[in-house]
Amino acid sequence: MKVARENIAWERHQKQVPTIDDEGGKLWGCFRSCFLQSAAPYTEGIAYKILKNDLGMELREAPGHTSCGAIGYHGDVSNIETQMVVAARNFSVAHHELGVDNLFSFCVTSFANYTEMIKLWEEEPELREYTEKTLKETTGREFWVPHVSGGRPSVVHASDVFFANRHKLAAKAKYSLKGIKAVDHIGCHYGKIFPSECMGGAEFPQVLVGLLEAFGAEIVDYPERRHCCGMGFRQCAFPENRDYTASSVYKKMKSLKEAHPDCNLILTNCPGCTVFLDAEQGTIKEILSEEFNVSVLDYAQLTGLMLGYDPFKDCGLNAKVVQIEPLLDKIGIPYDKSKTPEQRRRPF
Repeated sequence: MKVARENIAWERHQKQVPTIDDEGGKLWGCFRSCFLQSAAPYTEGIAYKILKNDLGMELREAPGHTSCGAIGYHGDVSNIETQMVVAARNFSVAHHELGVDNLFSFCVTSFANYTEMIKLWEEEPELREYTEKTLKETTGREFWVPHVSGGRPSVVHASDVFFANRHKLAAKAKYSLKGIKAVDHIGCHYGKIFPSECMGGAEFPQVLVGLLEAFGAEIVDYPERRHCCGMGFRQCAFPENRDYTASSVYKKMKSLKEAHPDCNLILTNCPGCTVFLDAEQGTIKEILSEEFNVSVLDYAQLTGLMLGYDPFKDCGLNAKVVQIEPLLDKIGIPYDKSKTPEQRRRPF
């Protein structure tokens, strides 16, 4: 029997994320994202509401947890030894102060950063010994490593938690994506640094496709589907490098529209992809006078829409460059049409 490549990849890249039906699956600790809170705070807000109100989860967040520090690490501001101790401190605070065993991060960069530290501790015992010793000397805290996926040392991303509970969420949905063409775009820091930690692997990731399919969408493919959004810390942080980000978005959007002109929805799980795939469409329109009108939503925003949360006040769609109203009309989601698009986008 011939086995499809995606099925082989799927077998090799499984994650076992606790669902709300599993023992302990309703109690989670979470790490907030510094990038999300500065660029797209609506994601964490709607995700909190869904996880607590619709899935009945208890989320515990330590007031003393810090940024994972990955932006400084990748920008050569801090070193690997600092990163290990920062990660160990956040894990210790979550477990020993909040009493949680399951941990997820809202940011894919934090997810990759914590995964890198855990794998370093596994593969190089002297680094684990250094981290344990330094953590104790500098903070007085005890070392602890989370084992979230399948009982092995690991953390997961918030989109993994949504994927694991996708059928529960779909059962509560007020709206459907039936008749809507859509495609996923996973963050590089979610799937390409450690493909073994990506649900379905980097080539055939399922974490967002599974959510789209649960809500009834038709999944499409296009040549540049796995092309990076082009954000990159060294691109977005320096004005002279911003052209690279815009050109990457242009390459993706042009490829998508040539293959599927009627696809106007991309689903993401990375804060940077969510912001830049949307925002750079405005740049392209201004510079090249070309419009793609592809709505870019993350997993929490889309789930919020399907569950009936307010598109603008709850899901933060007032912050989008690409107007969301045509997609809302296509799905059949109501909104206040007595207001102008500009009025709907005013801060609440």
